Amino acid sequence: MEYNSKGSANYLKLIKRLANDHKTEALRGLLKDLDSIEIAGSFLQLKLKHQLTILGLLEKSKLLEVMRHMKEHEPLLEEIVKKLNYKKLGDIIEDMDKDDAVDVISMLTDEKAHRVLEELPKEDRDKITHLLQYDKESAGGIMDPVVVYIKKGLSVEQATNKIKAFVQAHEVEEFYVIYIVDEYGHLVGNISLTQLFLADKTTLIREIMDPDVIAVNVDVDQEKVARLAREYDLVTVPVIDKHLKLVGRITSDDIMDVLEDEHQEDLGQIAGTGHEDVLETSVFKASKLRLPWLLLGLVGGALAAYVMSGYESAISELPQVAYFIPVIVALGGNIAIQSSSLVVRGLATGEIRTVDLFKRTWKEIRVSMLNGVICAILLGLLAWWITGLYIMGITSGGALLIVVLLAALVGTAVPILLVRMQLDPAIATGPFITTTNDILGIIIYLAITFSVLSAF
Repeated sequence: MEYNSKGSANYLKLIKRLANDHKTEALRGLLKDLDSIEIAGSFLQLKLKHQLTILGLLEKSKLLEVMRHMKEHEPLLEEIVKKLNYKKLGDIIEDMDKDDAVDVISMLTDEKAHRVLEELPKEDRDKITHLLQYDKESAGGIMDPVVVYIKKGLSVEQATNKIKAFVQAHEVEEFYVIYIVDEYGHLVGNISLTQLFLADKTTLIREIMDPDVIAVNVDVDQEKVARLAREYDLVTVPVIDKHLKLVGRITSDDIMDVLEDEHQEDLGQIAGTGHEDVLETSVFKASKLRLPWLLLGLVGGALAAYVMSGYESAISELPQVAYFIPVIVALGGNIAIQSSSLVVRGLATGEIRTVDLFKRTWKEIRVSMLNGVICAILLGLLAWWITGLYIMGITSGGALLIVVLLAALVGTAVPILLVRMQLDPAIATGPFITTTNDILGIIIYLAITFSVLSAF
């Protein structure tokens, strides 16, 4: 999160000093001069007690904006939310967008969530309770149930009056598309604000609407929603239930949040940190997320050591062979990571499909063949120079080429196969791929090297 003004660092120091000195009125005046992004950014550097003090001094509208910006740092927001009393939370949530309100409610214990919901008007409580039934990472879980719609049988003038009344009643701030439903509430089309305002007042909506509307079911994964919005350049995505009835919309800010969340999640899987947030404060929670990947690496290392133990006598007779094991392992791992990272990214964006397995694998093998030949020649010359044995150069270079080709095959094929099995392809990268290639690389290198050397 970035600050907007050059004096943000000075503001932060002043906020800290005023908060520490309990100068409430001076702090209130300072907060009026700061925008919500600067205030939310300052929370990253403040203690929890000072964060709560600031929230208590903010005007309602600015408080809501600060809470919205804090969604980028969920563990920090969760820590704050848990410390607020249920009456304060109810007052805040009542004016929040319903999809954002659901996110906040989900951070609470069942008992506190129930008490907060009891503080809300029945209409708001019913909407939030309805949204809570959907999976957090589904279209239903991120949608806003407040959506501007009109019936197809209305005239432009009637529709305009209906829209004005709806917007005023529900305090809708921004919308660019009006959705069209039939008499049963089924989504049948849409129309832009520009088209509506330029049309003749007596024209019927059914005559000017676009019937080719793109919508998603409430159960669709949020990643697919974001991909659909990107492919079709959609500002908002309408959400329908199993009966094709319009039940909500997903706005551009939520789509951007999804893209960022999925990107961070994939990076975490690749690095072996899972869903861990940068601001995670729980040592045990962070350990729980990282430990499985470390154990996987430990098992892989143990298996590699076991493989090498089988060649103990051979290595003791020709210790030069061990010189090049790190090179073989490192290069094979790098090749696998390069291939798998490209495939995972392509699968996430839809640029690579699961039916592209052969085509993508063949391309990666050719690229790896070219790079592998160059690296194999260089390693072969290096091995010959270090050991003085030309046969050592040939076997090392040949083994490296085979390891590189196998690494490209594994790095490309495994993510696509995982998607076909309906598993997250991001888990194929990082520790999983490198551990697999470490074991296979050592086996191939030692087997080829000692087989060839024993023949001479």
